[in-house]
Amino acid sequence: MTLALVLLLGGGWRDVVAGAQAEAYRYEFEQPRFLVTRIVIALDAAGRGTLEYVEQDAPEPIRAPVALRPESLARLQQLAAKVAALPPQSPSEKHANLGLSKLTLVVSGKPACVAFTYTQQPDALELARFFRGLVTQHQRVEQIQVARRYQPLDVPKLLRDLEVDLNAQRIAEPAALSDLLGSLAGDLRLSLIARNHARRLQARVNRQ
Repeated sequence: MTLALVLLLGGGWRDVVAGAQAEAYRYEFEQPRFLVTRIVIALDAAGRGTLEYVEQDAPEPIRAPVALRPESLARLQQLAAKVAALPPQSPSEKHANLGLSKLTLVVSGKPACVAFTYTQQPDALELARFFRGLVTQHQRVEQIQVARRYQPLDVPKLLRDLEVDLNAQRIAEPAALSDLLGSLAGDLRLSLIARNHARRLQARVNRQ
């Protein structure tokens, strides 16, 4: 299928990167029919910033700070450098149902913006997957924390859901879950099944 990428250097993009330092990273996604209808993630050179996403039928967007682990920042930097070097092409209207992803980058002080609905370019695909993984990670952590406090009987199911996401590589930073999983493993308010599952998952993410 046709590579669907575009380099955008219009005035709006110049406004976004005005005053940026050597590195900056922004991801946007929009598809009103998806469960997560919109995503905006903006990170600075140190991997710090914010994420914002809108869940379908939710009244307000969800916002949270982001602080990447060093290994995650290194991965982001490597992917961003490769994506910034891609040749410009137009997004494919044929795949508009997949939603529009837009990667707005400053790499070594140079701006680049790549937008696509569908792409076979592995670096662009992987970078978008990384950003979406930050959202999935935040969702899972929030769900588990709420259930732990108010509905502890739901925790075993949520840990199974988390394991499915780990298997599918839909979590951006598995190792960042270690402290939460260790806390769950020692929480006597939870069932033995939940504690044992959390202990196994903690051992797994610590190995990654």
